[in-house]
Amino acid sequence: MADTTNNKEKFLNHLADRLGTPRHSLGDKKIEAVHDLAQTTLTDKTQDELLEIAKEKCKTIHTPVVEVNYADLLPKLEELITDYGNGNLLFPDDNRFKEFELDSLLAKEDAHTWKCGNEFRDENIRVAADTNVAVAFAEFFLAESGSVVVESNAGQGRSLHFLPKRYISIIPKSKIVPRSTQAAAYYTEKRERGEETGAIHFISGPSNSGDIEMQLVVGVHGPLEVTYLVVMDK
Repeated sequence: MADTTNNKEKFLNHLADRLGTPRHSLGDKKIEAVHDLAQTTLTDKTQDELLEIAKEKCKTIHTPVVEVNYADLLPKLEELITDYGNGNLLFPDDNRFKEFELDSLLAKEDAHTWKCGNEFRDENIRVAADTNVAVAFAEFFLAESGSVVVESNAGQGRSLHFLPKRYISIIPKSKIVPRSTQAAAYYTEKRERGEETGAIHFISGPSNSGDIEMQLVVGVHGPLEVTYLVVMDK
């Protein structure tokens, strides 16, 4: 992992010099939080209660939440893909598709799997832009906001999540957490262990815009429709 400390100090010294002010430093003084709401909000809820909270929130972001047992995951996915009109499909290069016995989806005639390697960057983007339905696993499902968390890595670039017309997020029920605090803590711990992570994305349903005369328009510059598929644990 590159050391950016030196660049940071140069930038801050340059900024202070241009502003004509001394560098501000807290020294050894730690910032003390005035409350612990970020850490405690919804943490008293059970997994089932968090799911119900998430389902209510998702009604406001135009995203259906479908619950399915592990044994019915494959037929339910096939049903959702058919409801979305089939067409070109896109899947990440992700071992979880094998673990969840979804290999047959990747073998469909119109299915494409993300290709690993920088040399395939332009091809992957073109495929994603021409995709009708993309399917990927979420790392977390945030009950408070109805957002899913996904990572960019060699097996799935961000265009896989944002360019296809429709998007299905597979969410193991165990991955439901109260809010972004828990996801952030996970990635902080991961970094402290020396494990690198690509870009982290928080996705809250289909794309939308409300900046034109304050009128909400859903499906503007990304997936037109999004479904969250929550899989009950084995």
